[in-house]
Amino acid sequence: MIFITFIISVLVFIYLLYVLIKPEKF
Repeated sequence: MIFITFIISVLVFIYLLYVLIKPEKF
């Protein structure tokens, strides 16, 4: 559970960085 939660958190973090870097492409 903790491992899965960690992976989800990392994916969300990377997604947010991607959106901040390229806001025109979601």
